[in-house]
Amino acid sequence: MTQFLDLVADDVPEFSLPSYLETFSSSPDAPVQPFVDSRMMGADVSLPSGHVRELWFFYRQLCLLAQKMVEANHVSLWLSSPEHTDLVCTHVLGGSGQMGRVLTPADQTELHELLVDGLAAISASGQPLLWQRLGASEQQGTLLVARIGGSGAWQGILCCHRQESGDSQLLRFAPVLRQLAQLAARSLESLAQNHDEQLLLLRQQQLDRISYALSSKTGRAFFDELVRQLQGVLHASSAWLAELESPPLTQWVRVVVSAGVPAVENFVRYPLAETSCAQLYLHPELHHFSTLQSQLPIALPMVDGYWALPLRDNKHQVIGHLALTFNKERFPDILTLAALQQLIAHRASAELERLRSEAELRLSAVAFETNEGIIITDPDFMVLRVNHAFCHITGHSMHYVLGKRLGLQLWPWEIAGPFQFDSDGRWQGEVNRQHATGRHYPQWETWSPVRDEWGTISHYVICFEDMSERKAAAQQIQNLAYYDDLTGLPNRRYLMEQVERSFLSARQKDMVGALLFIDLDHFKTINDSLGHATGDWLLQQASTRLNQLLRQNDLLVRLGGDEFVLLLPVLSANPAQAEIQATMVAEQVIEQISLPYDFRGQSLHIGASVGISLFPTREQTPADLLKQADTAMYQAKSAGRRMTRLFDSEMQRQADRRLLIHNQLRYALKNNELLLHFQPQHMVGTGELIGAETLVRWQPAGRSMVSPAEFIPIAEETDLIIDIGQWVLLEACHQFVRWHEDGLHLPQLSVNVSAKQFHHAHFVDQVHEVLAETGMEPSALNLEITESVVLGNTEDTISKMSELKQLGISFSIDDFGTGYSSLGYLKRLPVDELKIDRSFIQDIPHDTSNMAIVEAVMAMASHLNFNVTAEGVETRQQLEFLKKQGCTFFQGFLASKPLPADVLARYIQRYKP
Repeated sequence: MTQFLDLVADDVPEFSLPSYLETFSSSPDAPVQPFVDSRMMGADVSLPSGHVRELWFFYRQLCLLAQKMVEANHVSLWLSSPEHTDLVCTHVLGGSGQMGRVLTPADQTELHELLVDGLAAISASGQPLLWQRLGASEQQGTLLVARIGGSGAWQGILCCHRQESGDSQLLRFAPVLRQLAQLAARSLESLAQNHDEQLLLLRQQQLDRISYALSSKTGRAFFDELVRQLQGVLHASSAWLAELESPPLTQWVRVVVSAGVPAVENFVRYPLAETSCAQLYLHPELHHFSTLQSQLPIALPMVDGYWALPLRDNKHQVIGHLALTFNKERFPDILTLAALQQLIAHRASAELERLRSEAELRLSAVAFETNEGIIITDPDFMVLRVNHAFCHITGHSMHYVLGKRLGLQLWPWEIAGPFQFDSDGRWQGEVNRQHATGRHYPQWETWSPVRDEWGTISHYVICFEDMSERKAAAQQIQNLAYYDDLTGLPNRRYLMEQVERSFLSARQKDMVGALLFIDLDHFKTINDSLGHATGDWLLQQASTRLNQLLRQNDLLVRLGGDEFVLLLPVLSANPAQAEIQATMVAEQVIEQISLPYDFRGQSLHIGASVGISLFPTREQTPADLLKQADTAMYQAKSAGRRMTRLFDSEMQRQADRRLLIHNQLRYALKNNELLLHFQPQHMVGTGELIGAETLVRWQPAGRSMVSPAEFIPIAEETDLIIDIGQWVLLEACHQFVRWHEDGLHLPQLSVNVSAKQFHHAHFVDQVHEVLAETGMEPSALNLEITESVVLGNTEDTISKMSELKQLGISFSIDDFGTGYSSLGYLKRLPVDELKIDRSFIQDIPHDTSNMAIVEAVMAMASHLNFNVTAEGVETRQQLEFLKKQGCTFFQGFLASKPLPADVLARYIQRYKP
């Protein structure tokens, strides 16, 4: 056997084991400096030479001997780490992928049991797990294993794989395997006497382990395994890999992976400033950086040792770094770190650059698939790629458009050729495009060129978005701002802009125009009684009728509520002719509006009052025009409705007076300027005094009395009428009680109640309070309400009347016949009396129509058991007519005008029985 080994050794050129061992054992003891001085940071250190290389050359020769003598397919040498814990594969012949493999103590248990006398034969079927751990690439044959060193603390194993199977293989080659194991053991015994050589072995084992662990990893998995191996194999406190952030965060780095970090959720990114990591970026020429006075990111525990490796892109720019921290006693020697740099620097840089490129590609892919349509073309506008948003917006499929040319087969040019690009080759603007379905829609497009490294256009990128919804929303906003939602007519804002233009145009052309202010008569009555849905329908019908009267350039506007404006911008150069034409149009408006409206089987009737203002006149401004027409309309309504009025200066004076009254009326109650008058009421048949109606008067300090016809309508337009009505009720009851205490007997006192006061939430409670405060007998109190009160809210009206009726209070319907009369409502109401309005009495006996109306009211009241009071009786003939018709009571100047309280006291005394 010895001769055989010598023969094989002769085949290994220039190798002498004794001389090698002598050289190895006599090598000078020159310990390696374990730490790197700051003056050496970044220096490129090469691996040691001399006997260290001879050591590894010896192990290679040993593997060659084993391969030849055992006739093995492949041979592997596994050496124990200096801590005698793991077995690391340090040499391999005839195989691949095993270098750096590790057998942990757990993996070595089964192997230890097999190596009874230092040798073992392992098969894939008998010991499959161990077969796999030892890296046998084939599933047949025999794996012959020889232990290196004693059984107590073995130093390694030698593995030889043969194609033949069976235990006879071990018997045949046992002497050779033992001889080879002894050779390896002698070298390791010599190595054990030299600390430096142990470090070299440890270093090689560490690098082999790291290299093997990374061999099959790429991308993020590569970095995960890298920092895990570095932290574990090199006993680092922490390890991490970071990449430089993109602008504007170029002074920050993002942690890609980390190991050994206590709170990894807090170690995501950190600023480079005031950290040791910054040195690699401040000095990009460094190959690595190490220090024993580290400045670490805040998230990491403080340790002394720090080593970092810059990672570069293909342009040699630093794009990230790999960093390790160590306790001082664990800091690796400079040769290990230098070897580590050579092992991983290029690979880690390439993987990081690839990771960044993939991230950019993913980001580009996400950006490409946005809500904006995107087309990529070649320089001749042939479509190369589109995104899904393109298909969604245009309706075309990707398959259909790819290869087509913009401007020819898709999106034909609207002019003879492409757009007029700017100096940078860009264009943007709104274009009308055709959808795949044939419809057209607006589109905002941006055409941008892509240039290659020579500045030549290589592609075009067209980004676009459908503007249909945006334009529709803008139109809707326009409509909301300038048009009435109910009728579709322009609104006040639109009118004022057109009035400004029409006013200036008329003045420049010396023409006369007109503005007609239209208010619907009795609309509120129908709206309150039949509901807002009916009111809306009626407004739409009225606007349709008014639209039919428009001439070219005329403008119809709804101001709001039941108010419309008709702008006639050009009538005539002659003011008189313009006035005639405007009046004719106003009369047509009244005629059309006054025609009946058929609604669900019933006929609705409204009217219109129209105010006219001509323009331009002296000292008139566009802002005055609407105000003047409104004033004229108010005069038309005051004149009896269904009338037209042309604005003049007298109207303005009256409007100013109304404003003055409105402002001063607010202080009338506070200043005790209101007072009460009472008009007596008598029996028609006997002339007996049966009561009086309370009427309010206003006597401003130092001025003449203001007529109720002036201030009551103004008060009714605001909530002042509620306060005034409450004051009248309280003062009238006080006065009635005083008369009674003075021995003056008045059977009944009537008090008017406005619609706003009656429908106030606390009206019934207020009546109770007045009766309690004054001591007024409820049966002596009669409340007069108008038909508008009844029709405003029928159920509420009946409920309140019934509650007060139970106290003994009686009710009258005032001004009966002038409103929206309904026999159906009258039949349900707890009413005692109807009061015929003075407008039906004053022309008797000359007006036969009014006489017929009175006769009809009397007949109806008789059937419904209502008393009737006639208002405004001024002549004996009127009284005689009423007596013949069976009228119960009357009041008017024939008996007496309204009297102050002291005068009425004498009047009562005169009629005292």
